[in-house]
Amino acid sequence: MEKENNKRLTVNLEEYVIQVAEEKARANFKGSLDYYINWLICRDNKSKIHKYVRKRDEDLEKKKPKLIPNSLKAAMFNNTCDFCKEPIYQGEEICKAEGYDNYIHKKCCK
Repeated sequence: MEKENNKRLTVNLEEYVIQVAEEKARANFKGSLDYYINWLICRDNKSKIHKYVRKRDEDLEKKKPKLIPNSLKAAMFNNTCDFCKEPIYQGEEICKAEGYDNYIHKKCCK
């Protein structure tokens, strides 16, 4: 659940290639050229990307802290998970975990 590392990439394309890409992006990706290019790369490299994602998820699973027994409850307030740094919304399952003072997402525990 780590934040994704987005990198800026500069490419040189012919004007007509840019025009076609912008048209496709408007038609299929709400005008986002970034989403369109990401989709193109992922579509043509599915197996490599799946391997990378699987490895990243396995590494993350190893880092998850152990749940403290009998600490599971529903969040009463919105907050931020100290493990993944994503929002915790009211009603989500949260728990105490070893090494953390505050409650974190249940999905962020072993």
